[in-house]
Amino acid sequence: MIVILCEKPSVARDIAKAFQQVKPQEGYYLCAEGSKKYAITWAYGHLFEIDEKILPEKWILSDLPIFPEEFKYVLIEGKNIKKQFQVIKSLLSKASEVIIATDAGEEGELIARLILIQAGWKNWESTYRLWTSEALTPQVVRRELQNGLKKASAYNSLFYASLSRQHADFIVGINLTRAATLKARSNGRYNNQEENRRSLVWSIGRVQTPTLALIVERTLEIENFKPEPYWIIKAIFSKDEKTFEAKLLADFIRNKEKSKEKKDNEKENKEKFGRYGISDEKKVKEIYEKLKGENFGLVTDVKIREVKEPPPLLHSLTSLQREANKLYNFTAEKTLQIAQNLYEVYKCISYPRSDAQYLATSSIPLVKNVLRKLGRSDLVSEVDKVGKRVFDDSKLTDHHAIIPLDILPSNAKEDEKKIYNLIVRRFFGVFMPDYRYEVIEVWIDLGGYIFYARGRRDIELGWRSLYKNEFREEEENGLKEEDDVVLLPELKKGDIVFKEKLFYEKKMTEPPLYYTEGTLLKKMENLNLGTPATRHLIIETLKTRKYITVVKKSLIATEKGKTLIAILKKLGSRLLSAELTGYWEKKRREIYKENLGVNGYKNFMEEVKKLVVEEIEKIKNSNF
Repeated sequence: MIVILCEKPSVARDIAKAFQQVKPQEGYYLCAEGSKKYAITWAYGHLFEIDEKILPEKWILSDLPIFPEEFKYVLIEGKNIKKQFQVIKSLLSKASEVIIATDAGEEGELIARLILIQAGWKNWESTYRLWTSEALTPQVVRRELQNGLKKASAYNSLFYASLSRQHADFIVGINLTRAATLKARSNGRYNNQEENRRSLVWSIGRVQTPTLALIVERTLEIENFKPEPYWIIKAIFSKDEKTFEAKLLADFIRNKEKSKEKKDNEKENKEKFGRYGISDEKKVKEIYEKLKGENFGLVTDVKIREVKEPPPLLHSLTSLQREANKLYNFTAEKTLQIAQNLYEVYKCISYPRSDAQYLATSSIPLVKNVLRKLGRSDLVSEVDKVGKRVFDDSKLTDHHAIIPLDILPSNAKEDEKKIYNLIVRRFFGVFMPDYRYEVIEVWIDLGGYIFYARGRRDIELGWRSLYKNEFREEEENGLKEEDDVVLLPELKKGDIVFKEKLFYEKKMTEPPLYYTEGTLLKKMENLNLGTPATRHLIIETLKTRKYITVVKKSLIATEKGKTLIAILKKLGSRLLSAELTGYWEKKRREIYKENLGVNGYKNFMEEVKKLVVEEIEKIKNSNF
């Protein structure tokens, strides 16, 4: 008998649909294909967790660091988990072969391997892996079972990569959480309130803590921000009865400064106030008085350049979560849940837990078929032209980008339609022409001072026609003054323009924006913090542990969160470094990518243990 192990009941049900002979049993489906018999069984996600009995029950500072000689596991408490594991164990005792059909990723590999190990499975030579990004339709399942299975040993290093994450997170968490909490309690940081002293735990994590540090840093930057005034001088010019607005370039004034000290000051001012901001009100009034009597300006230069903006890349999970947060205020967790539903229940998108934004060259026939199915046969001819901007095997990770596979049923929920449409829009867009437009820049001399205006004219909307007036990417600090675009008349060098009006406006510098889940996900991705499948969990953990709070879309550090980061900063903790955590994540992924196996796992864990020892010593020797 061949046992197929799935991650959840719905997946087992989908795989069973590929067989003509199916008999539902208690905890599995008994299926047949010719002379072969299959038992398709399932887990409920993780069935096992690390058994905390391997740790000392009492929290004692002198016991730290704790490095278990062996990680033991225990069944997670939950409805039907113990019963289902017994079903799996019984089936495995009769199995001649096992096919792992859990989610095709790190977490799915860890779930399956732990179940097989805890059940006492030994026949690893007869263990295979079903691995696909496609929705598990009967056709896909039959194809994979017949021709797509690989030896499970090909994914041993993926298991060790995932195991290293689980074990590293555990030893960092239990050691530093205990150390920081015990030290804080011994130093009476709770105003001698017994209830607070005993209940408050300083939870510390390998990815959680540097992510919190980012939010705390931004929160403090905003709270401590002191607005400064600056002024912008503007003029309304006209030509051929068409008016337009231009701004005095503060850069022009700054460049007149000769001394190095003044130049350094102006460089700092430019960073604060932008291209147009002048911080000296007296100078602003002086320039205004000089220019208010000037009636005509001279166009000193006009530059026209064509810009081609290629379509945005296909969606990864992180880019999908960011766009859904920006447009619909969906949390990262909600977007993943919806995408998982689109994949598992409706089977209308590919595997969603992917960090890739490219497709394999082998998927070209699939892509053409999907375009026809979704009513965009007009784009099929473009598939062979896009090249490595879409189809690049060297840019693939475990999976390809998220793409639609079928039409979403009309009875889908509104939120499901929103996420599905974001995926479809990106998919259509990559096969559409570039967005082409002209940028027109104009410089005008008014009384010896240079004013600047910028216009834009669309040439071909291309993929932009799908986006209407939306901005494609999040702007972490909002739109800048420099991004102003005005409607310009036809102008050329040497033209004279009439000055209709001259005025100046007072403005105040503004702090950066709080992180939203979308902008934080982008930052985490750039810093290599976590994985697409875990980043939403990190954010949710920070909320649950009261380290951050959410106001509208803003993620704001609480006093508890700020206090923890302040303590760790005082200690000089290396755990605050996003670069260090990103380095660890890179090393951990190399275990799989470079097929380093158990030795890669051991070397990674030694690095983590070394850091834990250093951090424990800092805490023990501190007086926070």
